[in-house]
Amino acid sequence: MRRVPVVVLVVSLVMAAVSAAAEDDAPLFEVRRLSDRVLVFQEISPWESNHVVIVGAEGLVLVDPGHSALMGRLIRQAVAAELGRDRFAYVIDTHGHWGHTWGNVAFPEAVAIGHEQASRTIEADRVNLERRADFFRGQLEGVQQRLQELDVASEEAQDAIIERDHLERVTRGLAESGFTVQPPRLTFTDRLDLDLGDLTLEMTFLGRAHSQSDIAIMIPEEKVLLMGCFFLERGPLPIFGTQTTLDPDRWLEVFGAYLGNEEAIEHVVLGQHTVWPRERLVAMRDYMDAMWSEVQSMESEGLDFDTLMARLQVPEPAFVREAGASEEDLEGFHRFEATALWRQLKEPAAVKVEEAINGGGPEAGIALYRELVAGSDTEVYFDEAEFNLLGYRYLGRDLVDEAIAAFQINVDQFPDSWNVYDSLGEAYAVKGDTTRAIELYRRSVEINPENVNGVQALERLGAKAATIPTEG
Repeated sequence: MRRVPVVVLVVSLVMAAVSAAAEDDAPLFEVRRLSDRVLVFQEISPWESNHVVIVGAEGLVLVDPGHSALMGRLIRQAVAAELGRDRFAYVIDTHGHWGHTWGNVAFPEAVAIGHEQASRTIEADRVNLERRADFFRGQLEGVQQRLQELDVASEEAQDAIIERDHLERVTRGLAESGFTVQPPRLTFTDRLDLDLGDLTLEMTFLGRAHSQSDIAIMIPEEKVLLMGCFFLERGPLPIFGTQTTLDPDRWLEVFGAYLGNEEAIEHVVLGQHTVWPRERLVAMRDYMDAMWSEVQSMESEGLDFDTLMARLQVPEPAFVREAGASEEDLEGFHRFEATALWRQLKEPAAVKVEEAINGGGPEAGIALYRELVAGSDTEVYFDEAEFNLLGYRYLGRDLVDEAIAAFQINVDQFPDSWNVYDSLGEAYAVKGDTTRAIELYRRSVEINPENVNGVQALERLGAKAATIPTEG
């Protein structure tokens, strides 16, 4: 365990004049004071990201600075309006995802802190800046077109306006001249304590869950636990097993330590959407414990996954049902998490294929895929998202043929998915094979006519609009 005293850095900073409100003066944040020393600035956007400001005797701390320097400046201005000051001693990244960390660069006077894997993730992800900006530009254009067809006074239009303004900020922030990505400068592996004089921030690696670098931040003096996006709420459903490799035993160990003292926690702040009471974390800990125990037990019996799901008897947390989740939602919730945990006991085909490609080239990866399919190996599983990520990792390193191999496997394995054709089309476009790219993008749009990225890619490649399938 490392303990770090606060260091206040004095840096001359010229701030650009950026309004903390949109062009129509609508507020960008709702501010919730958990105490005089812990404030939650929640974005008024579809993401509803929570940016937590901690007021210590030795300086301000910001947890999760947003998606870009632009968003970081907007947070800074909102904090100045609320507290009368905006100089930060530290910025902490709860995990390595860009939407929560690329705002680090807006706080050059602060020391940025995060898990060592978060630093590696952010560094590796910088190559996706241009591609990400193009994607959000396309999303923005789609919402703008949709707004033209809506009654401006309708609730749907008001929601679309919020989405449009959000996408405009993301797009503008990613495309901003001179924008750079800044990983954390101070990293840790297991635990790091930060002394703010009157407050202590106890940072602990939670294990792999929502990301490869999830941490929790305990503020014992305030009885507040910051969880980042470990639990990602989708409606009332608190999803937690979104990574390929998970650490459920570590989750349960860390949560057990937090929850051992009933008086230690009053508020649990998620990275997005809501602030939980302690009871919800208890309910989720119990749910995860029961789910992991049952999955391990039934897998050890040699059951296949469908039989496991038919026998699974793990009740959902009461607050999830009380929040209005449908039976279909609950079934999907159980299946998603059981699948994620069951896969921890199996081998991912994407990893095996990656090893084959790295050792023998794209042809070796394709050959191994065919072997695995023909052998019907029950200890191996195929996941669309994992192969898609593998393809983009290769594409980010300019290994185009390797990317095509990974994406082609996805097309072969998941032929009804529009996204696999979209990704393979992108790889062929990078390779310069326009004819093949157009064929694949057309197939993607045929399956999903709302694939704005596919439609725009066809236009960029010179495909006539009449050749793009439309509804009706």
